Amino acid sequence: MAIAQAYHLGTPKTNDLLVGTSIPSPNTNNNPITRNFSVGDILALGSAPNVVTTTFTVTNAQLEALGTSDVTLLALAGTENGEYVQLISASILTSSLGPVGSTYTWDAAGAFISWSDAAANNKITIPQNQLPLGSGLIGQPYTIAATDGSYTRGADLVLGTATDPVIVGTPNAILTINLTYRLFPQS
Repeated sequence: MAIAQAYHLGTPKTNDLLVGTSIPSPNTNNNPITRNFSVGDILALGSAPNVVTTTFTVTNAQLEALGTSDVTLLALAGTENGEYVQLISASILTSSLGPVGSTYTWDAAGAFISWSDAAANNKITIPQNQLPLGSGLIGQPYTIAATDGSYTRGADLVLGTATDPVIVGTPNAILTINLTYRLFPQS
């Protein structure tokens, strides 16, 4: 076999092959086998379990009623039979289109993304000062990680807050959430 540094560098393609060892299942008498693996097959391993980033848009009407009506970001079937979901992080971007002087005043606790407002684990809390003002200003992007790596099964993933915002004037805002989460298949 030649010295590895003697080979030229190349740009990998998904159908290129790499040499590797296929390890047999535990507790068998089979020996490891040297095989070719495609770059595409190796890349496919990196996306399992399924990590997804999805963009959700929350409208002005949804923001005004957020304390009364949680916004369902991701609907997962049933409380015992649906998929497992694990929150990873969220990036928040607010655009405010209302006239200057109009505002939302949010609950001091801010808002949450989770399967329940009472959830203590795997929750994302959006601080009050990162929620939209509604007065013609565009907020700075804000990124936050989930509180921990736990997960839940089958409950809808929602955006909520304790109370509806207090509205002054005619605020108008859009909240854009880029949510990264992992889905585990149903069993």
